[in-house]
Amino acid sequence: MRVQTILKMVMTLLVIGIVVVSGALLWFFFSGGRPAAPRTELERAVFSAEEAVKANPNDPTARIKLAAAYLEQNSNGRALEQAKFAVRLQPSDPSPQYVLGLAQDATGDSAGAIKSLTKAATTDGQVAQFYQDVFVALAKVQEKQGDAKGALDSMGKAIDFGPENILVILERAAMNERLKRWYDAAVDYVWVLQYDPQDTAGRAGFDRIMKAHPADAKKAEAAVKAERQGDEPAGTKPAPSITATPSK
Repeated sequence: MRVQTILKMVMTLLVIGIVVVSGALLWFFFSGGRPAAPRTELERAVFSAEEAVKANPNDPTARIKLAAAYLEQNSNGRALEQAKFAVRLQPSDPSPQYVLGLAQDATGDSAGAIKSLTKAATTDGQVAQFYQDVFVALAKVQEKQGDAKGALDSMGKAIDFGPENILVILERAAMNERLKRWYDAAVDYVWVLQYDPQDTAGRAGFDRIMKAHPADAKKAEAAVKAERQGDEPAGTKPAPSITATPSK
């Protein structure tokens, strides 16, 4: 009887052990016991950037890409950490300052963001598209801070780096609308429609102002038409009116 009791205890312990081990294996494979393989494009981008930093921790470009990936992931604190590291590695390049400004803005440090973005915008070494993006980002932070004049000035500088970039002109038009600058917003929408008469955002914006503030819309159209005619050689066909919605 005593031997049977001991055997039963041993069997019970073995069963318990099997259950525990099985549970541990299931946890390991299905509940985060090992890192899950990246599934989405964003997860793959983060994973790739993390691996690049592990391979070369002193590569500022890798740090910038990782900071940008973290921003896309809304891991703003981690993005800020990587951006600061990139600035330390490459203080004379505007790229780390740009991503640092974005990270500071994302973490609520608007003053720091304005400082970093301003430094990025005034440091040589990048192409026009880069500075256009920087000035747009700077304008958005300035507007959030209540600096309407500074925001519009930054948007103007952004457009100077690419006068036919419809997306940037639309950004300024929307900003002008938020600031109730109806004429200036209408001018931007008119220019968008001059570059692309089928642009739906430009059409909706102009029609919106035409409906609520027709005098400003008509004045804006006339101003853009006059400017275009002044820039065109004699005998050139005048720019078409955009007041009427073009037929499809």
